[in-house]
Amino acid sequence: MRRLFIVIPVLLFCSFPACKKAPGPANGNSVQPNNNLDSTVSISATVNGAIWQTDSAFGQLVQYSGNDSGVANLLITATNKSNGNITTITFNLTNFTGPSTYKISPPVNMATYYIGNQRHLALQGVIVVTSDTGYALRGTFNFTADTISVANGVFNVATP
Repeated sequence: MRRLFIVIPVLLFCSFPACKKAPGPANGNSVQPNNNLDSTVSISATVNGAIWQTDSAFGQLVQYSGNDSGVANLLITATNKSNGNITTITFNLTNFTGPSTYKISPPVNMATYYIGNQRHLALQGVIVVTSDTGYALRGTFNFTADTISVANGVFNVATP
């Protein structure tokens, strides 16, 4: 019984060094321009002849509910606020498979341009995903939504 009272404190003393916190991602870089790891997140285009630019663009993959096949949709959203006006461009690519040309054909592949709460759904156009690296999703786009013409679009978002 005396050995037990000696062995337990010795084991506890030996186990304390194993409880040290390992240095982790707290000392790593987040999404920053030109760090050769992450994207310089942005979307730009020409909307009805005027330059449209944002530096806050978000991409996310949406998995199919109840399906473990790995099939997912890609959603990209970018918002621009200038002169008190808020405009947004969104993309929804159904069954995203990586770099490819995605023809806009609602409701399968959609591009939408919002002016405030007013929605303009694109009926024709194309979204081309040119690269899908471990850090960035890059591509080009153009579409026509009602009377709004979006041309020369370029996106570069962090990989979802």
